[in-house]
Amino acid sequence: MAQVSLRDRNLTQTRDVAPARQKNVGLLGVSLFIASESMFFLGLFLAWFFMRNTSDAWPPAGVTPPPIAPAIFNTAVALLSAFAVGLADRAIARDDRRGLVGGTVVAGALGVIFMAVQAIEFTELATLAQSSAYGSAFTFLLLFHVLRVFVGVILMAVLLVRALIGHFSSKRRLLVQATAMYWYFITGVWLVVFAVLYLIG
Repeated sequence: MAQVSLRDRNLTQTRDVAPARQKNVGLLGVSLFIASESMFFLGLFLAWFFMRNTSDAWPPAGVTPPPIAPAIFNTAVALLSAFAVGLADRAIARDDRRGLVGGTVVAGALGVIFMAVQAIEFTELATLAQSSAYGSAFTFLLLFHVLRVFVGVILMAVLLVRALIGHFSSKRRLLVQATAMYWYFITGVWLVVFAVLYLIG
């Protein structure tokens, strides 16, 4: 009996350790991906400042910078979405599946709103992008960021479907944590984009 009990205890410990290892490896993978994405955006920002510092005028004469109002609105949207993601992550940590679904829906909807505002702005930036290096760099920085937002919204959609099915719990929430990490990264990048393009110029 003692041997059977010891064997059962070892099996239980093995089952507990395996998900923990998988979680740590998964989060490490997400962290490395975010680090590589950070290097990508760092290169774009360095290119922006190089062109800015080597130009006689920035923006060039006759080029009017885009209005800041849509960017301010999107900044509020991005911060609210990050808050909603945080609520969703904390909810499932307490086994609150309803809170997970609610937070994911709000964050995903705000992500869609963010992309819609950017899409409207892109229609107005079409001429600017072809007018100068300033316009091209400005548009491409926004474009590369909104593509990351799109990926984040797709992750939210997958997360929502699985949450509705009941795949997550306080002990099984790797995708929730990974999505939250990625969304925080996207939000942080947007704050830098907003500061560089609209405040510093």
